[in-house]
Amino acid sequence: MRPVVEFMLRLVYEMQDQVSKTRSFAFISDLHDISLTFVEHRPEDAVPRVLEALPPGHYNTDLGNSLNTFARDFLDSVDRRTSLIIVGDGRNNYNDPRADVLQALKLRVRRIVWMNPESPWMWNTGDSDMAQYAPLCDAVHEVATLKQLADAVDDLFSYR
Repeated sequence: MRPVVEFMLRLVYEMQDQVSKTRSFAFISDLHDISLTFVEHRPEDAVPRVLEALPPGHYNTDLGNSLNTFARDFLDSVDRRTSLIIVGDGRNNYNDPRADVLQALKLRVRRIVWMNPESPWMWNTGDSDMAQYAPLCDAVHEVATLKQLADAVDDLFSYR
């Protein structure tokens, strides 16, 4: 996932700029609110700042913990008008995926959209938890190419 993180952060940056009341978060082993960094800095400065604040580690991704942190600390930032967009490969290094937390979030938000840079045939291999996450999402998109990304964004903004 790390090789595509910079591109995905730029995508999130641009989406935050296009949608009012957007909050942005990044995670590896835990969740971090990066909204202020994106508001205060241009993307060429903001993205490196986020990457520096979240240094990579070997096999330390814990999406389940990050979902739990979101539910614990930021639940008041979502409601029935919220579209929750998750950008990531759904790999969790065999940690608890906390699908129960995603299920609770689903009951609170308008919709959950997942953008995954991996091919669907890889979603349920090894440490991938997409088999548990995907049924809880209103849409799941493979976004490995610019065309796939454009289609996912078109779908995101055409949703009523």
